[in-house]
Amino acid sequence: MILALDSVEQMPDSLDRAAAQRAWTYFENNWNPDTGMVNAVDGLPWATWWDQGSALLGIHAARQLGLISEPELIEKLSILLRTLEQLPLPATTLPKKAYSTNTAAMQTLSNRPDPNGTSGWSALDLGRYLVALYTLKTHYPELRDRINTIVARYDLNKSVKDGWLWGSGAGRNGLEYWQEGRLGYEQYAAYGFKLWGVEVNNALYHPPTQRATVEGVELLVDQRDLNSSGASNHLTNDPYLLWGMELGWPDTILSQVENLLQVQENRYVDTGILTAVNEDALDRKPYFLYYSVYADSQSWPATDVKGKNHPDLRFLSTKAAFAWSSLLPDNNYGQTLRQAVQNLADEQKGYLSGRYENPGLGPNKAINVNTNAIILESLLYKTQNGHPLAHTF
Repeated sequence: MILALDSVEQMPDSLDRAAAQRAWTYFENNWNPDTGMVNAVDGLPWATWWDQGSALLGIHAARQLGLISEPELIEKLSILLRTLEQLPLPATTLPKKAYSTNTAAMQTLSNRPDPNGTSGWSALDLGRYLVALYTLKTHYPELRDRINTIVARYDLNKSVKDGWLWGSGAGRNGLEYWQEGRLGYEQYAAYGFKLWGVEVNNALYHPPTQRATVEGVELLVDQRDLNSSGASNHLTNDPYLLWGMELGWPDTILSQVENLLQVQENRYVDTGILTAVNEDALDRKPYFLYYSVYADSQSWPATDVKGKNHPDLRFLSTKAAFAWSSLLPDNNYGQTLRQAVQNLADEQKGYLSGRYENPGLGPNKAINVNTNAIILESLLYKTQNGHPLAHTF
């Protein structure tokens, strides 16, 4: 069992203490006392299971960092577990893509009521949620039985077919099904299923890859791009950073990880533009972008969910900056990124998603659970001297 700090004041670095307190402000404003769920975006009572996975890990990190007491942690988690024990599930017996954080009612991704759960599930989102639940049951044994019972409600095998992750969505004649996940995201989510005894071996060990060169750096990318598969092969920071902080990187991907950061540093050296890519919310239309090192035969695309590129809205990612600095503390570029975003926050609401690369646009003022949770995770990872969050010492 990892012993939590009694108080955030015990954190040795004053900048880390300030960052932790700012990030926790988001949770104070967006935690719902009726359901125990946390809003995906500031003030919006809606979330996916990727968001709730982040929320659970953020609350865990807050306790370990001394931001909240043990009784407060147990109170918050008990309310959430009660909600999850009673959570409405569609006929698939898998949590559907989105829920109301006020009522725990099923919603669509566009935040409309979906009482029959006709919009399906996301295997990637479930993978993150499963990593979070595993982390909680590992660190808080008193909650283990309840968490095991909750996961036992889910037919996780419906998300697996022939060793690959499968998701679903609404079609003309009911649910349609498809293989879900591309390199990085696919492996991270598959590890989430593996923690609960569900093997997804092709996703984990046999992704179809090819090599691409960006800024003079060779990277592995997924062969399944938008043209060949109908889904983009975004190569971005998020899955690799979460994989490292929560599960630990296997030796087999260390080269990919090092090259991923190097290519972003090379762009900074070449252009003077501080670069940390990610998927994230925006404070303006289209409100969400996948900013990637590479996707669909393009370098540095920033595409919306429909695949339209918005190069004018590229942004420096706050959560990526914090995570890189904690994962690779001896890397100078990672520390440069952290310094650039240390104060990129609203003191009353939490950290902002980032800063637009176009200096005329200023900060990306979107405020969301993923940014603030990942900041807390990164600070805990640093405090634990690089020990992955999902496991005890």
